[in-house]
Amino acid sequence: MTWSVKRKHPRVNLVVQAEIRSSSKTFPYRGQTVTVGEGGCYIEVVETLEPFTAVEVVLWLNGEKVQAKAEVASTDRHIGNGIKFVRMTREDAQKLRTFLQTAQQKAPAANADTVVPAFEVTRFTPASA
Repeated sequence: MTWSVKRKHPRVNLVVQAEIRSSSKTFPYRGQTVTVGEGGCYIEVVETLEPFTAVEVVLWLNGEKVQAKAEVASTDRHIGNGIKFVRMTREDAQKLRTFLQTAQQKAPAANADTVVPAFEVTRFTPASA
């Protein structure tokens, strides 16, 4: 599959705990990332938000809290949201950059014959189906 839009910052397949906060909800959406990059991330959440919704994102990187003002870039109903970071403090941006560099160095070399799914979607059907 070829994407028509090229990302400014590459993403890394990483699972970290995440929260999405929207002014339209009184509670945070909690989930985990599938991919993370300096420009955004994909967060698996059951209740998704619509594209262009302004949100605040919190990523927990090795126990450190990294916050960003962001925008929902894409949605996959009941699976997750693609998030585009809009604004982040220099300190948090540096924490994220360092974390990503370390993660890339520690990642095992991918074997061309091995396919590792980023996540798996399970669909439940009634017993009578």
